[in-house]
Amino acid sequence: MRTFLLLIAYYLIVTPIGLLGRLVNDPMARRRSRRTDTYWIPSVPSPTR
Repeated sequence: MRTFLLLIAYYLIVTPIGLLGRLVNDPMARRRSRRTDTYWIPSVPSPTR
């Protein structure tokens, strides 16, 4: 019975909060911008010894 109540609580409380959070804000900034041509970040050359 306890497992069933925890399952219901998870799907009624935790899941909607997570879905609303994703609709409002993308925490990992994974959305693509249509204005950029590439997402390549050039590496900084290491200093020579």
